[in-house]
Amino acid sequence: MSEITTGVYTDVSNEDYHAIKEIGGKPAVSSSYAKAWHKQTPAHANADRPFKSSTVFDIGTATHGWALEGVVPVKGPATRRGNEWKTAQAEAEFSNTVALTESDHFRVERMVEELHNNDQIARFLNHPKRVVEASIFAEHPSGLVMKCRPDLYVEKLGIVVDLKTTVSAEPYTFERQMYSLGYDVQAAWYLKCMQLLEIPVTRFIFANVEKEEPYATSMVEVGPELMALANETVERVIKEIVEAKETNIYATGWPDLHVAQPPAWLTLD
Repeated sequence: MSEITTGVYTDVSNEDYHAIKEIGGKPAVSSSYAKAWHKQTPAHANADRPFKSSTVFDIGTATHGWALEGVVPVKGPATRRGNEWKTAQAEAEFSNTVALTESDHFRVERMVEELHNNDQIARFLNHPKRVVEASIFAEHPSGLVMKCRPDLYVEKLGIVVDLKTTVSAEPYTFERQMYSLGYDVQAAWYLKCMQLLEIPVTRFIFANVEKEEPYATSMVEVGPELMALANETVERVIKEIVEAKETNIYATGWPDLHVAQPPAWLTLD
């Protein structure tokens, strides 16, 4: 991989993108890091935790690859055991995809099918001018380098689409999940990163598909007011990250001793 500077790259692998922690001597930070900082603590965001693959992760990866780029995962045996599974894993690694059991492969196939059956989502998935998983690096005025990797971007529409596999795609339920998991911060981070490079983008939409029958789908957009609030969070987090980089202090912020009190429901007559 050649030296990366700020800008847009369409030839950087997902693995290489995540491995980039510094550009031009300045820290390069992703939205995942910022979300962990905001929803957990600086200590959690900065922890060097090894990546752990899982069935849930593989299903999400396979759905993204199949729906966005037409990369079909390898169909393995009925279980993740034995030589057949090892052979499927080796084939998947060679093909730069993931291996799935027979049942999980069918599940992902149905999820992708239902995403395309949603006319509004299919409009983006099939857009002739779509850009899929470009790696974007932009320097913030603070000196921090923001990085993001939008699932799908359509310049003509000024829209970023992020694909989510979820337990429930019901819009109000997903909205609550969005707050809980910091998806709104992710959206604001992406738009800020892209706008710093003067990339025309004004809207961020989540395209959601359930992981179980009936594999229902939905689209949830981050509205202007919520985006403005999330952008304030992004600016605060960036400021805190820059200060922590200078002091090398990444604390939880928790009290030395927390004294638990009876919850209100326990004291009611």
